[in-house]
Amino acid sequence: MLFRKQNAIVRSCVFAVIFLTALFLSFELLPTAKANEDICLKIALPEMADHVRSGELYRAAMAKAGLCVQPVWLPNKRTKISLKRGEIDGVFSSVDSIRTTAGIPLVTGGVVVGRPKSVLITADQTVNALSDLKNQEIGVWLGDDWGMEELTGHAEIVTVPGGANMMLRMLRMGRLDGLLIDDFSLNQSDGVPDGYRMIELETLTTYSWLRKEFEPLLPQFNRGTYIFRAERDDLFEIKS
Repeated sequence: MLFRKQNAIVRSCVFAVIFLTALFLSFELLPTAKANEDICLKIALPEMADHVRSGELYRAAMAKAGLCVQPVWLPNKRTKISLKRGEIDGVFSSVDSIRTTAGIPLVTGGVVVGRPKSVLITADQTVNALSDLKNQEIGVWLGDDWGMEELTGHAEIVTVPGGANMMLRMLRMGRLDGLLIDDFSLNQSDGVPDGYRMIELETLTTYSWLRKEFEPLLPQFNRGTYIFRAERDDLFEIKS
């Protein structure tokens, strides 16, 4: 009897050790995605007409990819400042110039967000390209480094903080001779005013961006961007 009791105690101890070891390993070997539940990235999105609906769709798309994001609506200029201060963790859409203008290490997503066309809005029938401008006052969205660079030496640059709608209002009021803008932003506004025409200049390619320290999350980030693009195809179609 004593021998059997000792064997039972030994078996119980062995079982307890095995159980505790398995329990410990189960916590140690949890998928890395589980650890990412504590990370919720703040991603800057451009101001757009349906920002509430777009923000919810973006959050849901990223959740499907296993990533928590908090959309933050910021104007162009504020986006770079917020990146430098660590107030946001990434940007939904930007051209490659943000890599140098942000002032911090960034990594680019592997999914093309959009291919907007840069366009010049003018009433001057003699203008067909930027090189035809002769010191006209041309509006550029504040924080649009690409537009500033393109217009340098061709026109008097007027930076406008309020985005496409404010730029168009200034144009109608005669405070600007023209605008340099992308057709996606134009599509989010009232469109080209009567008496003006749109001149297509070149096609830009935009990607999403993350701060360098979040590079390990790029696979989920790319997947979420792809899902969002697929679900919001209409967002990237330009009105004719």
